[in-house]
Amino acid sequence: MKLKKILMPLVQTTVTLLLLWWIFHDSAKRQQMALALQNANAWWLIPGFISFGLVLVTTTWRWSLLLAVQGIHLGWKRTWQLVMIGMFFNLFLLGSTGGDVVKIFYTMREVPQKKTAVFLSIVVDRLVGMFAIMMITLTIAICFFSDLGRTMVTRSLLTTVGAVFGGFLVFLIVSLVADHFHLWKKIPHWLPGHRFLIDIATAFSSYARNRGALVGALCYSFLQNIFLFATTIFAACAFASIPGAPRIVTLIEAIPIVNTISAIPVSLSGIGVREGLFETLLNTIDGTPKSLAVIISLTAFFLTVLWSLLGGLVYLFYRPSTPEHLSISEMTHEVDVMEHLIEEEVERAS
Repeated sequence: MKLKKILMPLVQTTVTLLLLWWIFHDSAKRQQMALALQNANAWWLIPGFISFGLVLVTTTWRWSLLLAVQGIHLGWKRTWQLVMIGMFFNLFLLGSTGGDVVKIFYTMREVPQKKTAVFLSIVVDRLVGMFAIMMITLTIAICFFSDLGRTMVTRSLLTTVGAVFGGFLVFLIVSLVADHFHLWKKIPHWLPGHRFLIDIATAFSSYARNRGALVGALCYSFLQNIFLFATTIFAACAFASIPGAPRIVTLIEAIPIVNTISAIPVSLSGIGVREGLFETLLNTIDGTPKSLAVIISLTAFFLTVLWSLLGGLVYLFYRPSTPEHLSISEMTHEVDVMEHLIEEEVERAS
């Protein structure tokens, strides 16, 4: 486990640095990016900034709904504060779990008698969000297949998205079947994703009786993605006067593919992967200059960074119900202990 915690951030950091070098090593390309920034209409960043703020608002609504199913009512303001804190640590913490660990820890401090429920609400929140973006990606891929299926590059990316979606469904089905037939003792611990399988099964079992909440959370996820799309589109509008700027319809085709693939934790916060994908897709579909595609991606990411920094301010002024100063490693350990206890309980029930 310790090796995994060291290896994952190391791999992510290495991949991020290599991708950034590949994207920015061309001096002519860097000059084109600088010129694009000089000619940008920065006023478009205001609605872009607001749009991502609405992403966080809908995220808060979704998680509040899932917490309420478990009988946890923190109040909208408190829940929003925890979402903002998670946003901050998602950006600045290494590893694949990011700010979820900090968010889970502080929420468990709010309701210490319902630690398991807090953990499961986060799992379902993530899974519903993943399912929503994959459904959106699948729908757009079908609607715009004439554009996306024209070249080998775009077809390869669609295949990657299909593989991600297929892998997600396999994990979901295997976990639910294992849970239904009590097969956990027969699944070896060394199997990759063993703990994640148990998390999925336990989380959905706890919400199975309240399908209305799952449907509501899914609706919030669709709304969240509309605002997420708008953030990138507004960022692109800032460069609309530059020759070769992408069409809005092209952005609609590209954004879900980029979001789905960059969600795979191979780099830090998707940095490098996201820019490379935008560069490839916008250039292939619309002939957008690669330098412009990269700067659009970075501008959209910059808007999320601003909100992450605001999350840092929220964290500075946040006062937990149980004042206790712990390091990130200690928080991670406590969350790991909780996850391990859930795993043991499920296996005993098998």
